[in-house]
Amino acid sequence: MKLSRHALAMVLAASGIASAALAEDPSTAPRSMVERLRLRNAVDAKATSATASYSVEVPYVQSFTPPNGGQGGTLVLNSAHSFNVTLVATNQHSNNVTGNGVALPQTDTFGYFSLPTITQNPSNPEVFVKILDATGIGSGYWVFFGHLTDLIYDMTVTDNVTGQSKVYHKDAGNTPGGFDTTTFPAAAATSPMSTARGAAAANPKATTILTPNAFLRTSVDISNNTSTDGVTAQLQYCYSSGGAFVGCTNPATISLGHFDNFHQDDVVGYLASVGSVPQSAVLDSYGTLLVTFFDLPSVQGWEGTVAANTYNRVSEVDPLRGTVGCGVVPSLFFESATGSVVGTARDTVPAPSAQAGSIQSSLGIHNTDAKGTGQAVNVAVTLYDPSSGNPVGTTITLSNIAPGELRVVDDLFSAAQVPTSVTSAIVFVDTTNTTTNSPTIEGFILDQDTDSLDTRYHEMLCEAGCF
Repeated sequence: MKLSRHALAMVLAASGIASAALAEDPSTAPRSMVERLRLRNAVDAKATSATASYSVEVPYVQSFTPPNGGQGGTLVLNSAHSFNVTLVATNQHSNNVTGNGVALPQTDTFGYFSLPTITQNPSNPEVFVKILDATGIGSGYWVFFGHLTDLIYDMTVTDNVTGQSKVYHKDAGNTPGGFDTTTFPAAAATSPMSTARGAAAANPKATTILTPNAFLRTSVDISNNTSTDGVTAQLQYCYSSGGAFVGCTNPATISLGHFDNFHQDDVVGYLASVGSVPQSAVLDSYGTLLVTFFDLPSVQGWEGTVAANTYNRVSEVDPLRGTVGCGVVPSLFFESATGSVVGTARDTVPAPSAQAGSIQSSLGIHNTDAKGTGQAVNVAVTLYDPSSGNPVGTTITLSNIAPGELRVVDDLFSAAQVPTSVTSAIVFVDTTNTTTNSPTIEGFILDQDTDSLDTRYHEMLCEAGCF
């Protein structure tokens, strides 16, 4: 007897998400290995008389080029009640030439500006600003600023909730910074926009998983772990660009010698260099990557392997701050399902804590079509409160996900209109047009720290109709 959805949510909350594997449909047929390449028109994965071949799927690949090469002029602070900060400086030493500041965010409350049009150094700190939320002590939002320059500048701070704005001016020479504890009162916090979870104007970080203020790339390592020469691998990218699913590329072939490795810091850029994708995919795309190995000595699973990592710099103009991102484990569709997949999502953005920080989740659903049906799939995404086992928010419907397509729901709790009092949820994704010959789906959840932009990838597990 299968548990009810309510009971299952309670069990998962009590015993951990791995329990979802126990909810597998007992009538499910054993997993197949021979149909998985048909959606991309690749060769059959079965061994031939002399050689063998098989495929590995990278479930999350992304490429994104930010405006102005990541040298944005707007510093966004306090994501829960956000402020935009911009700066224009004047060089009194050189004919009063002016230049816009380039924002280098450091935390949710603090950042600084460089002045590359004047100093020719985009990572050199010039003007610092901090905005604190003092509403908890009966005050408002406090602005502090200082500088390491004698240049003239005007810094503009705008409350994105109320639209209220103020310009802070510094004269030439050795003048001090300043602070302002009265211009932006606490009353602004009562605005409905500021309390709406993930409202675009109140929380511009809601789309940082898809559009960071830095170049976002996916690196891959493809390895031949055997002493056999003449091994090849074919790469196919199924991707969306410009908000629409484009399809799957023709195979791009690489050669691998014995104990050989093929590495690319930017696999989408590589596919563009060999003519498999247009430049628009390098500028903005996401999807999945299928790697098919040929001429291996056998198919035990270790002979050809793939590792992938989707990452971006913390600050594009300050490379010394390093990179953040998520390692992605390539799969053999072991968690594909014709019925349901399940995972856990978090959102602590409305009330960050010292322990949990400010975490936001996004969801990815991929039509793996491991049976080769060629059909699109419709899914319903429902979130459950683990404390009660009851649904929370609204159900999200994703329609006509094509074979090979990855569909992403950015800022999941906002999209589902989950109350801000709920910070954790069990997420069920159910196919809504299930038949005996339904396509299979996979799912993953990305948890991102909205301060550091560090991201974690979590594979969703099969709950029903496991393939």
